[in-house]
Amino acid sequence: MTQNIMMPYEVRQRLIQERLAEPLKEKCRIRQIEDILGQDEAVFRILNDLRKDRPKNIVLLGPEGTWKKDILRACFKKVQYEGSSFFKNGEFIEYYPEKNYSDDLIYTTLFGRLEEIDCASMKLQRLKIGLVTRANKGILYINNIENVKEYVIFKLVDVLNEKKVKFGKIRISEATPGYLKRFLTEGLPADFCLAVNVIDIKSIPEDMLTICDIVSFKKQDKRVLKELIKKTADKGLFYIEDDVCDEIASVAKSGEDAVRILQHVALNALKNGRSKIIKEDLKA
Repeated sequence: MTQNIMMPYEVRQRLIQERLAEPLKEKCRIRQIEDILGQDEAVFRILNDLRKDRPKNIVLLGPEGTWKKDILRACFKKVQYEGSSFFKNGEFIEYYPEKNYSDDLIYTTLFGRLEEIDCASMKLQRLKIGLVTRANKGILYINNIENVKEYVIFKLVDVLNEKKVKFGKIRISEATPGYLKRFLTEGLPADFCLAVNVIDIKSIPEDMLTICDIVSFKKQDKRVLKELIKKTADKGLFYIEDDVCDEIASVAKSGEDAVRILQHVALNALKNGRSKIIKEDLKA
């Protein structure tokens, strides 16, 4: 029989705040290799690609909700910890171009821009650094690659091949600082590993596919989802009945979806003054 249903409102609210101050999706977030469930082959391929003297670019292919980005980041951190000479001081840079972004905005964000600004009677040049330079000796992760036009992708491939980004029209004057002259003539460093997250491989032009390793992620089966649900509930200090766990695993479309459902039923349990999740919570 369910207990503590008549728990005072203030006590229930405090319990909710204590247990879900950090959402369950954050509690189960992949931060290290040991947190990854059911993607052994993908992890092996990524680690192998990143451990090379010249790390390979990667296409992360697979269904939504399988935490491809978080798995990639965990692999990156592991390789860094192992003492990778390439990634020693590199960063994990993320970019999410949206459909409403202009082509110019995406281009400038990725590659930077040389701008002229008026200063008294002079025109001074200012260099805006793009993500390809920020990702130098690191990883540039791009989601929503389907929102990037092909000519921008071709430019990205050129940068990957040359390992630097150059600016087309440049104007060097006596007022141009020495360091800027060198960057304008030689280009900015952009030696990085590209990782692109896609659901449909057709969204990647052939020119990019030829320089990438395709790493496929599996749809999480019921066994993996059930293990994920139990571990997440445990991290949130919840006890979940087996039949509830089975039902969530049966209807969830992915790991992310399973955690979203678990968050909902956990909140309902707490509203009723329980840290035990029961079947009735699924009906709320």
